[in-house]
Amino acid sequence: MTIRRLYAPCLPDEGGAVVLGEASSRHVRVLRLRVGEAVVLFDGEGRAAPARLESVTDDVVCLAEPPVATATRRPRIVLMLAVPKGSKLDDCVRAATELGVDEVALMQTERTVPRWDSERTRTRLDRLTRIASEAAAQCERDDMPIVHAPRPFRAWLEEMPASAKGVLFGARAEGAVTLERTTEEVWCALGPEGGFTEEEILLFERSGFSVASLGTRVLRLETAVPAALAIVADRLGDFRQAR
Repeated sequence: MTIRRLYAPCLPDEGGAVVLGEASSRHVRVLRLRVGEAVVLFDGEGRAAPARLESVTDDVVCLAEPPVATATRRPRIVLMLAVPKGSKLDDCVRAATELGVDEVALMQTERTVPRWDSERTRTRLDRLTRIASEAAAQCERDDMPIVHAPRPFRAWLEEMPASAKGVLFGARAEGAVTLERTTEEVWCALGPEGGFTEEEILLFERSGFSVASLGTRVLRLETAVPAALAIVADRLGDFRQAR
C-alpha cells in the first residue's frame, strides 16, 4: 500500500501534532484518507517524518515522529528561466522539481513578455511553491526548489558562484554539454520563447557559460526545460539520486 506524502513546512524537532496547510489538507480529503492512516510529512528542506492522521475535521492534524534529515544532494542545479507566457511556468516548475533542481531563478530578458507587479509576484510565487510541493510529494523528494522572484538576468549572473558551471541552452545552438561528474554546481539558462539576443548570449559567455544545443528541433519552453535538465543529469552521472 502506498504511503501518502504530505507537505508540512514546520515539522517540530521532537515530533508531535502538526496542523496541515490548506493544500495538504485538501489532498487528504480528496484521497479520503481516514484517521489512523500512516502518512509521511516532509518540510521541503530535506527533512521527513513518519506520521499518522489524528483528525480530519475543520483542521487536518497529524501526529508526527521526530523528523529525520536526508543526505545532502550534490551537485546543486540552478535553473535560470526567462519568465514564459501563460501557464507554461507551472509546467516548468513541476518538471524542474521532479528532475532535482535546487533553485529556480526567474529572469527578465529583452524578449521576456510577462512583467509582474508586486501583487502578482506574491500570488504567482505562492502558486509556484504549492506546485513544487505537490511535485515533490509525488516524486518522493523531501526537499523542493526555491522559486525566486523575477530579476534581470544580469543580476543573476552576478549571483552565480565562481566555482559553478554555466550552460545556456539555445534553440539553434551547435555545442554539446560537457560536465565533469565531480561538478558541484550547475546553472542552466533557458528561454524566453523568442530566444536570447546575440548581446545576451555574449554576456552569458563572458560570465563563463558554454552554449549547448537541445537537438535539431526547436522545442517549446515547457519541453525544453525537462530536456535540458535530463541532459545535465545524464552528464553528471546516471540521474543522480533524488534524495
